[in-house]
Amino acid sequence: MNLSEMTFNFEAVRWLLMAALGIYSWFIGRQAASAAELLELRTRITKLEVEMKQVPSQKQLHELAVNVAELKGSVEAVGQRIDPLVRVMDRVETHLLNKKD
Repeated sequence: MNLSEMTFNFEAVRWLLMAALGIYSWFIGRQAASAAELLELRTRITKLEVEMKQVPSQKQLHELAVNVAELKGSVEAVGQRIDPLVRVMDRVETHLLNKKD
């Protein structure tokens, strides 16, 4: 084994080591990107969970719909009671406008 053969063997080992190092770096880089994506997804899920706690449940929405319906009925009842008062006020206004002193 002469010096030129040993140099060739060292070159081959160096290329193999560089290739192995390159593949290792690529693999670690992919894992780092996956970890960053995973962190982003966890953050988004946490935000969604917090927002979903603020959303009313189906039961609460049903109760709200019932309350709105009751309120609508009350407003209609008040409107029916106000109509006679409006007519009385119109008559009083007409009387006062037509009164000639």
